[in-house]
Amino acid sequence: MNPLELIARCPVTLAMDIGTGTKDVLHFSPKNTIENNIKLVVPTPAILMANKLENHEENLAISGFTMGGGYLAKVLKRHVKKGRRVVMETLPAYTLRNNLEEIREAGIEVVETIEKPTHIFDEIELPLYFDLLSRFGVNTDEIEYIGLSVQDHGYNTSEESSRKNRFKYFLELLEKDLMPRSLVFRADNLPNVFERLESGALCVSRFRRSLKLVLIDTSFSAILGSNLDPRVHRTSGPILYINFGNGHVMACILRDGRIQAFFEHHTRVLKEKPGVILDYMTRLAEGNLPSEEIFRDDGNGCVTFDPQPFKNIAGVVVTGPRRHLMAQSGIPDYIEAAPGGDMMMTGPLGLLRGLSLLLQNTPA
Repeated sequence: MNPLELIARCPVTLAMDIGTGTKDVLHFSPKNTIENNIKLVVPTPAILMANKLENHEENLAISGFTMGGGYLAKVLKRHVKKGRRVVMETLPAYTLRNNLEEIREAGIEVVETIEKPTHIFDEIELPLYFDLLSRFGVNTDEIEYIGLSVQDHGYNTSEESSRKNRFKYFLELLEKDLMPRSLVFRADNLPNVFERLESGALCVSRFRRSLKLVLIDTSFSAILGSNLDPRVHRTSGPILYINFGNGHVMACILRDGRIQAFFEHHTRVLKEKPGVILDYMTRLAEGNLPSEEIFRDDGNGCVTFDPQPFKNIAGVVVTGPRRHLMAQSGIPDYIEAAPGGDMMMTGPLGLLRGLSLLLQNTPA
């Protein structure tokens, strides 16, 4: 069986995986083969916006929606340190931190509405993509779903680290259901703790209310997409998936569609010492890697639900733009996943697989 058949019945979908470095976009139509669907890999909108703001010498008034932070947040804070005002509506303000009090303490003014914004935050950019698709002859009225995958640290009203906060939300969901489908959402069942995804859903609704949504954190869309590679799909037994993103390294062990372990760290840390990856993955599988150890190493955390000897891992699957780090990991044999023949479409195809699970209500 070609695993792409698992998504063959999905309706027409515009799927977007928005990462730290790139925004990967797929216009999927079941009428076309994967190769004949429109694909785009472009710079992530947060980087483009940060470049615009760095060249802006006046005060800032920002409306719109939440975007990925990172470098963009640093640019905004530098603007304040230069003595300029930065006024933001609530949703775009969450780009900096997921706690409004911390945002205000950084010198950012947060208000309900801005009448005349200097800049509008929008990382989904549906007017742009619908216009572009129409120029390529696509009937955009046929688009039924928007797939959105971003990294979301969630709301944080406590003093707890946002990294711990994010991991706590995942644990709460996985403890109820270890199937990947437990982390695939529609707009009407998205937990209200996921602020960035919630903002994205609102952005889509304001553009066109008839559009439906599938929403997945980017870590898990990578897992679902990797499994659509035929070599991965044929592997029997526990599989270790590692996604080397521009911002984060995520690892997950799955067997028979159930999540057995999960790990998340920062790429900037592991790229300086890739040799620790084998040790981390071995102990993750065996259940003796404390989450606090990963947190102290500036990662987000880890959890093992079903410990097993590392030698029982039937296959290792690698994806992501920084996957070259795997060559220095000490793990000798692995598959570089390229679902549909294109590694950069792992996230968008993962969104489609997530959509198929929602429509069929079946495990991964």
